[in-house]
Amino acid sequence: MIGLMGDSHDNLPLIRKAVSLFNQRKVDHVLHTGDIISPFAVKELAKLACPFIVTFGNNDGERLQLKETITSSGGQLIWPRVVCNCEGHKIALLHGEDREVVAALAKSGEFSIVACGHWHEPMISKTGHSTLVVNPGETCGYLTGRATVAIADMGRMEASLFDL
Repeated sequence: MIGLMGDSHDNLPLIRKAVSLFNQRKVDHVLHTGDIISPFAVKELAKLACPFIVTFGNNDGERLQLKETITSSGGQLIWPRVVCNCEGHKIALLHGEDREVVAALAKSGEFSIVACGHWHEPMISKTGHSTLVVNPGETCGYLTGRATVAIADMGRMEASLFDL
């Protein structure tokens, strides 16, 4: 199982809730779709009981320090690349500012999951190629008032949203 989160925007209490949920559910990996914001927030991700992979978002400003903190905390940064592998699945992980790029990646049939954020809108869909497209919504809850994450069951190729 893969935990998905994004747009956490330094909201430490909700990042902690997400980490707790993922640890309770015993996910195998966590993917963060960007906009962590500050290096101190990464230290909460280091409390995950599984590996985590991060990409940058448009609001991540201290990128050099973020990169150092992610890697020193045991995480992996894939930016500027989009492709990562976990549980034997090829995954596109991006912040997703351009919806057309997200749609093109999903339609390509090259990925098991296309994970994106940016829009703060939780969404799960499946393409004709059986690619899961997941926007876990916003972990921070600032814009919508709803803090969410997602978990993808790779055996069933399904994902579910969870309110924090």
